[in-house]
Amino acid sequence: MLKIKIVSVGKLKEKAMRELTAEYEKRLSRYCSLTMVELADLALPEKPSQGEIDAVLKKEGREIEKHLSQRGLNIALCIEGKSYSSTAFAEQISKASLQYSEMVFVIGSSHGIDAAVKKQCGLLLSMSEMTFPHNFARLMLLEQIYRSFKIISGESYHK
Repeated sequence: MLKIKIVSVGKLKEKAMRELTAEYEKRLSRYCSLTMVELADLALPEKPSQGEIDAVLKKEGREIEKHLSQRGLNIALCIEGKSYSSTAFAEQISKASLQYSEMVFVIGSSHGIDAAVKKQCGLLLSMSEMTFPHNFARLMLLEQIYRSFKIISGESYHK
């Protein structure tokens, strides 16, 4: 069974988001072994300098690196990544599952992901050209992974 790990900077605070996330975690248990890792987001001043942002990204990056796969496919969600349709994303997951036993998705903080982490990723993924809150990104990723498994299995959820 494919192992999928989602590493997120920041904790889900809203009860509704936690409940929706839990629902997709339950649905995905049929298709993969899912692990969710929440890392603490580091505090920044209200109007941080670029140097302060870079320092925080570097610290967050060191924590993220502890959870990256050495033999699997690491995927960073970032604005400069490639976007896919749901069916094309399902194809990517299907192909990756033939080559790797583990996939790690990384969702950074609102300031992004440290460049050192991105260099360790085999795929940079963009959810959209639009900007979404990070808690939405986690839920959207879970839903798209679930949708992918339904597409791969030939089940009707995708319609």
